[in-house]
Amino acid sequence: MNVLDLIRTKILKAKRLDDAQFLMAKSYRGVSYVDAHHDEPKPSEETKELTYRGQHYSH
Repeated sequence: MNVLDLIRTKILKAKRLDDAQFLMAKSYRGVSYVDAHHDEPKPSEETKELTYRGQHYSH
C-alpha cells in the first residue's frame, strides 16, 4: 500500500464515523436529547401510586 492510499483510507474512516454520529445520535450534534421514559415528569402530569413487592411509590 502506498502512502496516499493510507491517507485516503484514514480520511474515509473519519468521514464515515462523523456521518454515523450525525445520523444516529443527537448527543453528538449538541442538541439536547429528551427521553420520554427517563426524564423528570412534567408538573401537569398526574402521578401514579404504584406498588412493587409491597413497597409503595409514586411515579
